[in-house]
Amino acid sequence: WTAILEGFLGESMQVPPMYSALKKDGQRLYKLARKGEVVERQPRPIRIARIELLEVAGSRLVFRAKCSKGTYIRSLVEDIAKKAGTVAHTARLHRESVAEFAADDMRNLENLEEAAKDGLLGLREQLLPADRALQGLPAVRLGADGERRFLHGQAGPCSGEAPNGLVRAYGELAEDGELTPRRVFNTGEKNP
Repeated sequence: WTAILEGFLGESMQVPPMYSALKKDGQRLYKLARKGEVVERQPRPIRIARIELLEVAGSRLVFRAKCSKGTYIRSLVEDIAKKAGTVAHTARLHRESVAEFAADDMRNLENLEEAAKDGLLGLREQLLPADRALQGLPAVRLGADGERRFLHGQAGPCSGEAPNGLVRAYGELAEDGELTPRRVFNTGEKNP
């Protein structure tokens, strides 16, 4: 099994499953699939960075994969089975991380229902700061004029050693360079 799994490492093309949220002619594929329709789907590039065999018990195979966005694990399971000369289905799927967010950062429905017992405050305590999703980007600060322009989607001045590429920007930076906003999160705080 290990050799078969390792054969899926790296970049490849994967045909998305019919039971997916992708659209064909404005219709979600899963809605078409529920009607019994099957439409041609174009293969999409995926990358499997790591795949690890955890358990083999009779006809059950348990593995862990680190994969790119857009990878359909249920399709990967079917492809693995096909390579082994058999058929398979996904009995259990557990997401351990999304980008930089680990399982400890995630909440399930039971967690949220329990937090909701304390009202809106209980639910708010479950939220992470908006910029937590951007921690991998360098931070820069904007001056008052730069902040005003930036929050209106305009390029604005910034100073310091702002690297080329994407950054996370906060208010209060002197006015030397220019930044062009891609996504703007207003935290509601003056100095986050």
